[in-house]
Amino acid sequence: MRRLKEFIVVLVLLSICSLALAAAKDTATHSPDSSPGRPLITFIDLLSSSERFSEFLHTVQRLRLVIPLNRLRNATLFVPTNSAIQKYRKEHGKDVSFVSDNAYRGISESQTWYHAVVDGAIEPLELGRGTMVWESLSHPGIEDKPAMHDGSEEPLPEHQFGVMLKTQVQPSGNVLLNEVTVLAQRYTCAAGNVYMLDGLLEIPPTIRQVLNRMEATDETAEQTDGYTAVESLLSAAGLSDLLDESTSSSGGMHTLWAFSNHAFRSQFSFSERSYLLNGPKFAADDDELRRMVIADSRALASRFVSETPFSIARLGEGSHSVPSLDKNANFTVVVEKRGNELTGRIDGQPLGRIDIIARNGIVHGVEQIQRPESLSFNPQKALIGLNATAFVKLIKETGLGSYIDGTRPDCKVTLLAPTNHAMSEAFGYDLGDDNDEEAGVSGSSPRERQREWSQYHIIDGQYSLEELLQTPLLRTKLAGKWTDGRPQVVKAQVDRTHGALAKHVSFNGADNILPEPEVIGNTTIYLLSSPMPPPPRLINALIQNLDLSLFVAAMGAANTVDEIQSEAGVTVLAPVVSAFTSLGLVWSYLSLPGDIDARTDLSRLIKAHILTRPVYSDEIPLHTDNTADTLVVKTLNGNEVGLYRTPHGIFVSVSQSERPPVRIRPSMRNDVASRLSSISDSNSLKISEPDMLLQTGVAHILESGLILPVNVEITSAKLLRGMRAHIFTDLLERFNLTYVLEDPQNTAQIMRSSSNKDEDEDEDKSSVVGYSLLVPSDKSWRENAAYRELMRRDHEDTIGFDDEKNPWRNSTTADILHHLDRLVRLHVIPIMDSDAQTAAERLPAKKLELSDRKSYPTLLDDVALRAHEFASDRFLLQLEGAPFYQAPGGVPFVSVATVVRSGIARSGAVFELDTLLRLPPDATQGPGGWKRIAWNAAVWLTGIGMGSGLLGVSGYWVRQWWTRAEYQAL
Repeated sequence: MRRLKEFIVVLVLLSICSLALAAAKDTATHSPDSSPGRPLITFIDLLSSSERFSEFLHTVQRLRLVIPLNRLRNATLFVPTNSAIQKYRKEHGKDVSFVSDNAYRGISESQTWYHAVVDGAIEPLELGRGTMVWESLSHPGIEDKPAMHDGSEEPLPEHQFGVMLKTQVQPSGNVLLNEVTVLAQRYTCAAGNVYMLDGLLEIPPTIRQVLNRMEATDETAEQTDGYTAVESLLSAAGLSDLLDESTSSSGGMHTLWAFSNHAFRSQFSFSERSYLLNGPKFAADDDELRRMVIADSRALASRFVSETPFSIARLGEGSHSVPSLDKNANFTVVVEKRGNELTGRIDGQPLGRIDIIARNGIVHGVEQIQRPESLSFNPQKALIGLNATAFVKLIKETGLGSYIDGTRPDCKVTLLAPTNHAMSEAFGYDLGDDNDEEAGVSGSSPRERQREWSQYHIIDGQYSLEELLQTPLLRTKLAGKWTDGRPQVVKAQVDRTHGALAKHVSFNGADNILPEPEVIGNTTIYLLSSPMPPPPRLINALIQNLDLSLFVAAMGAANTVDEIQSEAGVTVLAPVVSAFTSLGLVWSYLSLPGDIDARTDLSRLIKAHILTRPVYSDEIPLHTDNTADTLVVKTLNGNEVGLYRTPHGIFVSVSQSERPPVRIRPSMRNDVASRLSSISDSNSLKISEPDMLLQTGVAHILESGLILPVNVEITSAKLLRGMRAHIFTDLLERFNLTYVLEDPQNTAQIMRSSSNKDEDEDEDKSSVVGYSLLVPSDKSWRENAAYRELMRRDHEDTIGFDDEKNPWRNSTTADILHHLDRLVRLHVIPIMDSDAQTAAERLPAKKLELSDRKSYPTLLDDVALRAHEFASDRFLLQLEGAPFYQAPGGVPFVSVATVVRSGIARSGAVFELDTLLRLPPDATQGPGGWKRIAWNAAVWLTGIGMGSGLLGVSGYWVRQWWTRAEYQAL
């Protein structure tokens, strides 16, 4: 009986429990508005009460989150539907039935907590008010379970922010939570509210990933290309951990006020941007520079990072002071509402996109920024940004750091900075020549040469592209003993077809690679792609041009190389090869080996092309309509030359007399044109290539011609030595004709070119001012029969004169000498001029050159020669008036010789002939007596017969024409 009572009691209790569970179930599946009371049950109790939560509850159980979730109070839980979870697993291929890496079937612990919001029990009206940001309980990367608001009296640890969520209301009225639709039904329990989701929430990307996906929204910007600059800035500042998941006092959650690339470019130049973003990498080899760069990058980056997540929506309308990582610089954020949307401004600058949710914080897009006044830049920082840290290091090590560190703000300079790669090439070899000791560069240490190298890359003054076009020669800070204290020069070359772009500028052949030069205060910077070593020594520079090879050879032959290279501060007027070869016999003389006179004259000629101070093209005065100034400079030879410019080029005026070149004063305006004409036409040499930079100055290449100073006495005798005309010289001595080798003005007796008494009075009054010699080679003389016979008789005991068939064998020695004397005189042309020349003046070259079809007298009485130009500057000479055949007898007679080479001497010219000219035929020689009468008769009869026949034919033709004229046509 007792057992029966106990059984009945149990049944009653079970019934009561069943009724209580049923009531609880009915209360949980309705909104709190449908029932007067709310039972105090947990989220787990609510999830267990309905099959619709089964998949989410099962995931919570497998991840062992029941107890933490049971302790959660005053929160909101967003639960995906069963179908949403199943769809997620299917799409992601995660259907593993066991827990791996804190994840069950593709849903991780952090992702599960991401569905729980700790901002209280959110009411439906709050969800529908507009955009709002909520804090979840998800802490990716933090292993500890989140602290729960369980109502206990124990103090909670420092708050660690969870990953944020963002709700937005569509125009249709639907509420989206991170782009997932929130279903309208709400479920309540004592712990808070529960909303169903039509999908599974995924953990948002990190700040770094968000930056890579963001696009600038500033419609006025031109291709802003995102927000990658702020990412690079944080990395350079050593704050890259803020971009990814990290542990910190705030749970790794930060706010990034991300400026756009366009905003960054608008406030910082190329070198400044590169310095802030890439400086630590560029300065990796220099700890001091690297620390400086990181400090500057961190100072700027910290102004755009807040240590906790700040949402514009959570801040609400009004002005708010928001702290940044820079403790001395807080933001002022003003939130305004425009329509249904919130907008914000940070320190007066508009925000483009706001409240972009990231796994480790919140990102706001800043489309405009202000340049911080505390961040200063100097040329050194710009050079680091241009990846010229090796150049910076060298400048500082050589004691020139004041040009780049900003301590000389009033000093205007232009820096030609090679890149680090170019610097490695530049210092891959020792700065300077290997034979510096031989050249007298004693005491020049590698450090001194590095300092000179550095000074050569610092230009005095600032030069823009337009100024480089006008001033291509730039004076550097290198001014030492080699240039006699004058600054060395760099030559800038600008491609005028692309003059608007700095990348088409080169300095001494080293290309600039910047689109525009960098300007930092009073310093302009060009970045070079290749080394720019200081100018080479004289010989090293000249040998690079093959057109100057003979000039270099002449310097060596005259033993002047060391002397000229040791001269400090010079200008070299370098003749080309054609200038020497055009000298003809003069060059043959000057290049004679072992001839002391030739070496002395060659040395004087070379030194006449070396000016005693550097003269660059921009220092040479310009001849205009009103002025004709000439810069007169002395040479190492002692003579003076004048330099001037015209619209046609740069010219060197040369005076051939003892007097200095003509100095044209500005006051001589009435005669400017004539003076210019005389200088340009007669005594000027044009410079074809100016400003070849040298270690000791500058060189200008002459287009043609060279300077023959007055102390280089080029005489006919020297020219004969140059062509090795020994026989002709001996014959002149034998026949007492050596006066033709001397200056007639210094000769006691002035010779006349002809003794013909029938000459005009004008010719009688003409005086001989010089002699031109027609010189056959020694080989031609040896082929002459008369000369061979004379040599045989002079050297009867010498073997080699066995010439039995020589026509002069039976002639007397007097006849032979007479013949040779006449032959030599035939090869001497006296130069006639009514205007007497002074002894100090050379004969003008035009008086000594041959002219086409011009007749020239000789020292042989009544015999003249006529010149014929058969090609450009190629002449042949023949007897004037000589018949083609020798009469009588019809024996052919030709007296023609071709000029092979020539040379201009002080008082005449020397022409080398390919053969001897023949003496004119003697009319008394040849057949005589009846043969002469018969020959003359035959000639006359032949002429009469030919004339009679011609007259007969003509008369017959006239008669026939006259007869036909009387007939009339039928």
